[in-house]
Amino acid sequence: MFRKNNSHLQERLFDDFQHLHPSQQKRLMASWAPIFYEHVFSQIDEAPFAPLYSADNGRPNFPINILLSLEF
Repeated sequence: MFRKNNSHLQERLFDDFQHLHPSQQKRLMASWAPIFYEHVFSQIDEAPFAPLYSADNGRPNFPINILLSLEF
């Protein structure tokens, strides 16, 4: 069963980023992570992978954008 991953679009209630020291937040935002999220992770289209999953049998898929971003 194919299910699109939209969980990364919603802000978490208990976000670890908010508990970091301001200097650590600044370092994290200056790293490659926000650029990778914006230009790679968010741009992955999961729809072409839907035919690979059964529509009426099996458990939901692991998010495709996570799997592909791990390969990159």
